[in-house]
Order: sequence, then C-alpha cells, then structure tokens
Amino acid sequence: MSRVGALLLAGLTACAPIERTVRTERGPLLRSFTRQQVVEGGLRGKVQVAWPRLEVQVTEHDVCRELAIDEYAEERITERSAPAAGPAFSTGIATTLAAGVLLGVSFLLSAAPDTTVIDTAGRFGPAPRTVMQGWSLLALGLGLPALAVGGIAMLRTGEDIEQRKVEQETGQKDAECNGRAAAGVVRLVGSRGEVGNVILLAGAASVEGAALKGPFDELMLGDRPVQLDESAMLTVAAFSACLVLEAEGARAPESLGEGALLSRIERLRACRQVRPTMLDEQLAAAEAEASRRRETGAPGAFAPGPKVASFEDAVSAYAPRLTFKAGSADLARLDAPDALNGQAVFMQGIVSGGLAENIGVLQLGEREVFVFIPPKRAWGGDFLNGARVEAVAVMAGWQTVGEKTLPLARLVWMRPAF
Repeated sequence: MSRVGALLLAGLTACAPIERTVRTERGPLLRSFTRQQVVEGGLRGKVQVAWPRLEVQVTEHDVCRELAIDEYAEERITERSAPAAGPAFSTGIATTLAAGVLLGVSFLLSAAPDTTVIDTAGRFGPAPRTVMQGWSLLALGLGLPALAVGGIAMLRTGEDIEQRKVEQETGQKDAECNGRAAAGVVRLVGSRGEVGNVILLAGAASVEGAALKGPFDELMLGDRPVQLDESAMLTVAAFSACLVLEAEGARAPESLGEGALLSRIERLRACRQVRPTMLDEQLAAAEAEASRRRETGAPGAFAPGPKVASFEDAVSAYAPRLTFKAGSADLARLDAPDALNGQAVFMQGIVSGGLAENIGVLQLGEREVFVFIPPKRAWGGDFLNGARVEAVAVMAGWQTVGEKTLPLARLVWMRPAF
C-alpha cells in the first residue's frame, strides 16, 4: 500500500506544474579592496653594432597587476507559482462537497429495486439509493484528486532567497616587475622568414653579419616577439641596410637605374649610422651622381618630364609606344630593360606588393616589374594589393630589392583599371 501511495503522490505532483522566476537584486557595497596578481609579461631587447658584429641583449619580465575590486551583497530570489493551483483546489472542494451531498441525499431515497426496468435475465434495475450513491462515488473520485493537486501545488509555491557576496573589478594598474635575463634561441626574422639565430647566454648573444642570410626587422624568442624601442629599431634597420650593401657589393653609381640609385643612397645613409666613417666615399659618389642627373635631366633617371594633371594628359604628353599587359607581345622587351631606358610605356596589371614606401610590384600577366612611386604623386591615394590598375610610366633599367631583381619603371600617372 505504501508503494501505491507513493506512486499516486508522484502522479499528483506531476499534474501540478510550477512556474519558476529567478531575479537578482544588487545590495549595498560591503567593502572596496585591491588584489595583487602576477601574470606573464613580455620580452625587451637592446641591440648594439660593432660592425660586422651585432650584439643582442634580451630581458624577460612579468606584469604585476593591481586590481581594484568592489564587493557587494547580492540576493538571488527564486519565486515559485502555480497558476492552476487555485482552480484545481476550488474544483476539488466543490466536487467533494457535491459527493457528500449526493451521498446524504441517497439515504432519503428508496432502497427497493426499480421495478420499471427489467433485463433479459429477469433482474430489476438498481434501487434509486444505489444509483445516487454511485454518482456520489464518481464525484468523490473526481474531487479528491483535484483537491490533492491543488493542495500540493499551493504547498510548493513560495519564495526562496539566497544571499551571497559578489565582486566587481573597477580598475587595474599594471607594472613591469621581476626583470631577469632571458634564455633560449633568438630568431632573426625578415620579410622572407628567418635569416639566422643566436643562443642567449645570461641574456646576451652576438652574431656576425656574414652568418645571416639577409636583412631582418624582427627578433623572436621562440614564438614570442622581442619588443624593441625606437632606437633599437633604427639600429636594426641600419644593420640590415649594411647587410644588403655587402650582398650587392661595390657598384658604380653611373650603372644604376633611377630606383636602384635612390635605394642605394637610402641604404648608405642608414648604414652609416653604424659604420660612421666607412661609407662616406660611396655615399658622396652616389649623391653626386643623383645631383648630376637632376641637373642634366639624364634620360631614364631623375628628369621630371612634362607636368600632367590627369591620366589622359600623361598619355598625350608621354605618348607611350609599348604596352605591357597580360598577353601583350611587348612583354618580351622586359628581358632587356636597359635598352628601354627613358622610354614611356603603358602598363595594365595587378598590384601584388609594396616593398618600401616608394617601391611597389606590379604583376603584368606572367611578368613582374618594380614601380618607383614619386613622393609627390599627382594622382593621390594608395592602391592596395590585388587592385587592378593602369599606368603611364618611364622605364629606368633594373632594380634589386632583397633577393629579387626586376625591371624598374618610374610612374607618371596611375589609376584604377575599368
């Protein structure tokens, strides 16, 4: 019987759905305090050059963080309600009372069989009292469960309040701390990947320029970047410029095209920061050649040419006779760009890279050319990688940037290709 009662109670409970509403209310501020944390920091590097040796120092630090925290009281209130409890309970009371009334009335009725009804077996119908008592039992069978469902639902309604403390961060202060010498392998990374590495001993290491595969602009300790200040970045740029000059070897300024001469002057000036007296003669010769070209208007070099205000003006003023674009037969002429020095050309292609502030790469079908971008370009705006453009330019020989050597063209005007 106990099992039957438990099953009946579980069934009745399932018939009494409860709706739950949870809300959170912020209470008063209890206190304010600070909490100290130590988190992973970063790497800082210093570089010095005693040509041809680069000296590297790397330190590692943590970040000591001070968190400002406010602690509040908070109440989590769970409200339970049963919208059907009232109707079920009312129905249960009414039906149960009706069952009692019917039962009481049944005793006032006759207990004799109903002789107006007889079945095939010769039995008379049930007595009026028996019929009334049956209806009473039916009403009771409906009323009691409804009464139980409504009562259980009412007992399960109410409100629970959970009080707790919560914290809210209102600010933080970070400071470098626990500085120490770094250990590991520092990778020197350039635009084409790693060019060399050095092993730190007590946070310091050195490497000869001849041991590096090319210029670099970033230091990595494993996968972590080493942060350099502005002075260190300038030193790295100067050292890299010296590496490029060493790779190029001695070159007569007269043999260089416009872009190549400009780039060499820039590298000589940068390298002189770490080799102050060794490059004066080369720099003077290169600057003298640039000055001579400006004064004489040497073809293919720094001669400014006609001033133009639009793409149509450029086509009219320079009258390009060669067309460089995908499928053009003139592309074969790029095998000997020195023979084209000073000639105006029309180009149509895709911007595929920018190697420096004034040097870009233009993809012309299966061929590539470097394009020299004048510092005061009249067309304005920049062209992102992947942009389709057309341009009027003047050929200026070869240009070497890093390990890549390509024909060079000086842009006169450039615009999007339609």
